[in-house]
This record gives sequence, structure tokens and C-alpha cells, in this order.
Amino acid sequence: MRFTRLCALAWLGFGACGGDDAVTPPDDGSIYVDGGGGDDAGAAIDAAPTGGCGTPQATGVQNGTITVAGTPRTYVLSVPAGYDPDRPTPLIFAWHGRTGTAANARAYFGIEAASGGGAIVVYPQGLPVTADPNDTGWELTANGRDIAFYDALSAQLRATYCVGAAYSMGHSFGGYMSNAVACFRGGTDPGEVRAIAPVAGGGPFGACPGDPVSATVIHGSNDTVVPIAQGEGSRDHWRSAAGCATTSTPIAPAPCVAYDGCAGGRTVRWCQHADTQFSGHGWPSFAASAAWALFQATP
Repeated sequence: MRFTRLCALAWLGFGACGGDDAVTPPDDGSIYVDGGGGDDAGAAIDAAPTGGCGTPQATGVQNGTITVAGTPRTYVLSVPAGYDPDRPTPLIFAWHGRTGTAANARAYFGIEAASGGGAIVVYPQGLPVTADPNDTGWELTANGRDIAFYDALSAQLRATYCVGAAYSMGHSFGGYMSNAVACFRGGTDPGEVRAIAPVAGGGPFGACPGDPVSATVIHGSNDTVVPIAQGEGSRDHWRSAAGCATTSTPIAPAPCVAYDGCAGGRTVRWCQHADTQFSGHGWPSFAASAAWALFQATP
């Protein structure tokens, strides 16, 4: 399998493509990359209480730091104004693209507005993947620094806040990271994610030890940065893992479809769009609402 280097496009933090720069994943199946809401919006999502339940916490947006294997890791955390410490609240991990930042991701993902204050959203900050300190991204391996970051951050947030089910979404390199998190941490147990919404990403690569998850995979047919074949690979992986048929039914928001007959209460959705902004690699206007609709459907 060949993997085209994830590039960036200006302020959105995707990067700019620079030629045919490709790498081949290791033989073990892992991959090394170079270099709508309302007050009751979260009512359908619930889970067993966590250690942080019952203890009031500050709401709003805050910057945080956690040390993982001796390395300080930073993140932006958004806790909705209506957060109730006595009720489990969904937790969404939102991963930025290559050369991006947590603050950039929060600025354009739109998931806080789509959830109507129905979720806690955390935007992790990536570290450099090359010698360039601004070339931020993610390690997608099972034992890499960023799955360890996910584990530590998940544990800390669950101990601090009353957290319910957990989900993951991301753009470009962040889409690859969401697929990796689901591959290695998919499931319904504490510290696992139940559903993902990768946008313009790809993966997972190789066998996944985690349980199958629900997924909404979003990709542009005009994407010249991460070819649509990468998104189709993600779609096919999760559709097969969930035992879905290849037939589908159109759903809102357009242009999404839901595959028929998925097992275990899971749902797999595919949203192929024709946007041309940022070489077809932009963030479509329906992405946040499609992600939130999936998360609501996967309590």
C-alpha cells in the first residue's frame, strides 16, 4: 500500500502539497507519516457515570497541559455552559490537520455549535512530525506517542468531568488519527470511542484490535491532497467490520447515505461531496452536523 504524504493548505492547517512525496507503511500494518442542537441536544447520548461525576467544574474554553511519558502535551478544552456534573455528558476528541493547531481546529470544525452545547469537546495539539517545528501531526501507531496522549487525556477528563460516551472526529491528518483511535481504542468500555467522523482522511491500515465502531466517513470527490480512494478505504473497512450491506439509503444531511443491515446497532455512513475549495480538501459545510447526527445515533 502506498500513502501520499498529508499536506497542508494555508490557515486551515492542511499544508501545501510539494510533489510526489510518498512513504510505504511498515509491514506490521501500522503507518508512519513523514515528517443543530438545543437544550436537550445530548439527551439521546448517555453512559455510566465516571469519576468526575458529582463535582462541579468550571465551564467555558480553557487551555490545558498534561505530561505523557515525560513530554508536556497541550490541548484546548470546551465545556458547555449547561454542563451538569450529575449527568454524563458526551466527550468528543477533535483532531487537527497537518501543520494545524488545536485552536485552528476549534475555529472551523463547528462541532460545538452543531451539538448545541450537548458535548464536551477537546482539541488535542499535535507535535512536529519532521524537523520543522511547525509541521505538526500525529503518530498513527498502536504504541506511538499520540495513542498514549489519547489514553492519558481520556483518563484525566473522565476523572475530572462527568463523561458519558466518547467519540472522535478530525480533518485530513486528523481524519487518519480518528481512524487510528477507533482501530486501537474502539468499543464501549471506559476510555474507548463508540463512533468516529473522519473528514478527508484515510486508514486504518492492517488489522484492528478494537471493537467495530459506527462511522460517518466524509470525503471530496475532487480532493487532490488526500485522494478519495483513501476515504473509500476507510468506508469499506468500517462497513465490513460492522457487517453492513453494500446497499444504502440517502439520509440527512445530503449528500450522505447510510448502509443497510449493520450489526450490533452500529451505523456506517458515507458522505461524498463535490466541493472544490482548497483543492477539494476543505471542510464541507455539512461536516459538523453529519458528525453530531452520528454521535447522537450511537449512545
